[in-house]
Amino acid sequence: MNFFDNHTHSEFSPDSRMTMEQDIAAAVSKGLGGIAITDHLDLDVPRDSGAFEFDIAAQQKKIAESVGKLEETVGKINDTQKGKRNPFKVLRGIEVGLQPVSIRHTLDYVAPFKFDTVIASIHFVDGLDPYFGSYYKGKTPLQAYGRTFELMLSTALEYEDFDILGHFDYVARYAPYDDKNVTYKEFAEYLEPLLKFLADNGKALEINTKSYEAGVSHGVGTAKALKFDLNILRKFRDFGGEAVSLGSDAHDPDRVGDNFKTYWQMVQHCGFKYLCYFERRKPVFYRPE
Repeated sequence: MNFFDNHTHSEFSPDSRMTMEQDIAAAVSKGLGGIAITDHLDLDVPRDSGAFEFDIAAQQKKIAESVGKLEETVGKINDTQKGKRNPFKVLRGIEVGLQPVSIRHTLDYVAPFKFDTVIASIHFVDGLDPYFGSYYKGKTPLQAYGRTFELMLSTALEYEDFDILGHFDYVARYAPYDDKNVTYKEFAEYLEPLLKFLADNGKALEINTKSYEAGVSHGVGTAKALKFDLNILRKFRDFGGEAVSLGSDAHDPDRVGDNFKTYWQMVQHCGFKYLCYFERRKPVFYRPE
């Protein structure tokens, strides 16, 4: 089975630069086994941050239509080695942005809908998006990152109805520090309870390959790429974690499935034998070929 990209954005995300058709076409052309379309839902954000919500019913209708068109024009992806027919999967997803003030609102908003996969992420910390530089002013890395991890754990415990923890290192992605990496050793106080919660509750830890892309330079102007600390994966495994998800966080076609082979090798190096995706909110474990 080929890679699944569990974190992509279509035109239903206001910051996406690709359509759903382009998302699917890119994944098929790159030989992926499937994608989850996980558009942004961030409710009750500050007024000057823009609207990060979408019509879920319309998005899911278009996913169904896109699957139909895919079967007509592309057909099915064959597993020629085993003689089985594995259809390319387009999974119904959502990325919910968690804030203490929006948890009840978010739960009520998504309640009428059925998803394959739900990603929970932190995009706002105490009303500020780290994408913009103002969040880091007057804060050391320990303060800026620590507060984010505290909020990540508390909101995850309260929300709970999710499958994948998205880009746990989002706060570091745009940080202005000379050394902006997240290491288990430095942030164990915060990461240990977070990883234990995920492992104990069957949640997946996401490796978001966008965070490790060279040249990320939004908001605060840094061009340094993050380095992933393998000890975070090892500790997740030590705590009983099994589900590891790869997500490109693609907002344009070029990034769909980006650098998955490299990170699959890292995952294996840390003792994991499988990756996972979610279908009908249940984990499906697979080994990429």
